[in-house]
Amino acid sequence: MKIGRNAPCPCGSGKKYKHCCLSVSREVSDELGELLSAQEFNSIEEVQAASDTIMAKQNQKPQDDFLGLSSEQVYRMLNFPYDTPELFQFSEPLSVEPCAPILMLIDGIAAAIDEKGLPATKARGSLPQKLCRALWSDYSKLYADELIASVHKVNKEDDFFDLHVARIVLELAGFLRKTKGRFYLTQKYKKIVSESGTKGLYPIIFKTYCFEFNWAYWDRYSDVAFLQQSFLFTLYLLKQHGEKMEFTSAYEDDFLQAFPMVVDEMEESSYSTPEENFRRCYYLRACKRFLVFFGLAELEKIEGDNVYEQKYKIKKTALFDEVIHFDLGEVNLPGNLIRH
Repeated sequence: MKIGRNAPCPCGSGKKYKHCCLSVSREVSDELGELLSAQEFNSIEEVQAASDTIMAKQNQKPQDDFLGLSSEQVYRMLNFPYDTPELFQFSEPLSVEPCAPILMLIDGIAAAIDEKGLPATKARGSLPQKLCRALWSDYSKLYADELIASVHKVNKEDDFFDLHVARIVLELAGFLRKTKGRFYLTQKYKKIVSESGTKGLYPIIFKTYCFEFNWAYWDRYSDVAFLQQSFLFTLYLLKQHGEKMEFTSAYEDDFLQAFPMVVDEMEESSYSTPEENFRRCYYLRACKRFLVFFGLAELEKIEGDNVYEQKYKIKKTALFDEVIHFDLGEVNLPGNLIRH
């Protein structure tokens, strides 16, 4: 079936076909036409081989919209993040002890469970109120907004959503199970912690969060599954800009430049455009609840007059370079990446 010029490109870039692979196809066609007029070929196989070579060269060209990455590299990022070790490597286990908000919660849950298990609440089968309150007391001092921490009351697990998410991820990773109304740590968890501690635990929790936990569960925005699928591109943005504090809006700009069609997945609200909603969604899911929640970045709130338009800056932590390694060769950033 013919692909419409304004249809999403089938390569998964998020761009319209006319601005992505259609233009590449035209460049390939033009270059092949020049080659055919300048060189003689003895068989259709030779022509096909020449066409394949030209196409491969086009796919490997750095693209400004992808911050110097090629279309092929972005394709691998989106579809094979853990299966392209020649470009990206995730440390398993880590070489240093990781520190992250989610680990603080996981450690708190694990510490409360002995061989007899931890009783779940009868009404919802959740973590007990006493544990939720104790963990919130410690966690809020380090990671919660000061104003929120002073007024927020935790009566159940759902009132402490970071903890709720940590518990779900533990279960998805196969580290926590609930049997006959009690929580137990699994043998898988005990084995990994015994052999390598949190250095071995973190990579599994990280991978589970990226592939099995639904990031949209955190909020009421549209699903936008592509935002989660492109987690490695977000990590690449942090690699490129994370040496110093940078406005999170710059990351939003870069993401939208690379994948503009993602805005079409957002619903329009009474007070916000789809793009505005996506930007808020990206800040929450990618910056705050992924990069910061996993200790890969730190946030700084920029005080302003408008409390409804809070601005934040972000930069990478030392843990980032321990978790992910990129082997992309020399990547030249576009010259217009000056942030204000």
